[in-house]
Amino acid sequence: MKDKTIPGIILALIFGVLACACGQTGKPAGPVLEKYNGGFFAIDKPAGWNVVTAGQCADFAFLIRDPSQPLRQIFYFGQVGPVYMNQQQKQIDYQYMNMGGYPVAWIEMPVVNPLTPGNFLRQFYLIARTRIAQQFMPQCPALENLEIVSSVPQQCPVNGGYTELIRALFTNQGQVGEGLFMVTVAPFMAYTGGPGGNTAFGLLISGITAPQKEFRNIENTLTKSLESFTIDQAYVGNCLNQQAATYAGIIKAGKTLSETSGIITKGWENRNKTEDILSEKRSDAILGKDRLYDPETGEVYEFDNGFYDNYNLHRNQYEMNGLQQLPADNYNLWMKAPLNGANHLR
Repeated sequence: MKDKTIPGIILALIFGVLACACGQTGKPAGPVLEKYNGGFFAIDKPAGWNVVTAGQCADFAFLIRDPSQPLRQIFYFGQVGPVYMNQQQKQIDYQYMNMGGYPVAWIEMPVVNPLTPGNFLRQFYLIARTRIAQQFMPQCPALENLEIVSSVPQQCPVNGGYTELIRALFTNQGQVGEGLFMVTVAPFMAYTGGPGGNTAFGLLISGITAPQKEFRNIENTLTKSLESFTIDQAYVGNCLNQQAATYAGIIKAGKTLSETSGIITKGWENRNKTEDILSEKRSDAILGKDRLYDPETGEVYEFDNGFYDNYNLHRNQYEMNGLQQLPADNYNLWMKAPLNGANHLR
């Protein structure tokens, strides 16, 4: 396989950027990786996780997910769309269909205005619900209630497009997940050079996610999985022959992005600690939780939102009467795993 594959081309080079951006040392061990042979591609995936693929060449996509915990996942979509850039164009398409015109396959797609990577990612759950997306990949990640913690602009692989490395929270079936996502967006005209009717695409969308409480412990393993991706050279050559105009540009983009990995690595490793605290605070807000700590023991407890106001008025009724709200900038307290307050309060 080694002499038949080339590292990255479309995926591994961009995944290398993400892997460099996320890599850290001194973390608890994550899932064990095992080699997966997908025929024309190979990847080291977490053992026991399922692999789903769809599309080919420029719109090739894969999803690797833990069947026991859907928030643990790795995914890549070559292109997603088209989506609408404004409501007026969507209304025009509706009117065209109502007057007897041909069905517009993407009529269910949302309006992404303004067209930015972050806004595209916020609308991803609506994209996943459309019939065209469900036909393409029924297991498409939902990423509901997505909230961006941070975003870092990157060199864009497509003329007229925009790329960001995004850290975000989202929900799935009442649980909060956290992830890192590389997203490029571009108007249809800029991407293809042809008329596009105020539509746009998401391109080279890659992501790693896990439950928010464990994301920092396994993100390094997930990025190693992405970094391991290889694709058969004959398959790439065939795709180039079929889609030279768009595919060649993507390959060039991957090489360009790989050169910026050092800058992205430094940016991630030197990220402001306030981003980590913000992630914890937003997770609490989504779950309706509040954290208190005991200044004497340093223990952190988790309660339902609003508990502190009542507790503060009736402290003398509790043996543990010294609990306080966490200081807004105390990194160590915010990073400490909270105990269930209802089970520990005396």
